[in-house]
Amino acid sequence: MDPNAKKTTLRMIPYGLYVLTAANKGGQVAAATVNWVTQASFEPPLVAIGVKADSHAHALIKESKAF
Repeated sequence: MDPNAKKTTLRMIPYGLYVLTAANKGGQVAAATVNWVTQASFEPPLVAIGVKADSHAHALIKESKAF
């Protein structure tokens, strides 16, 4: 993706509700609603989210290192 397009996309994250999903290699899947998403970095392009530590989604994100 073009670097300028990435920057534009990260700048346009609106406030709202989001559905976050995560899965592991064993096929377990979790979903959670989150209402806090913010840009963390342009290079590399990163976003930050808040997920409750006792949620199933948190466990899968921690295991897979992705969402």
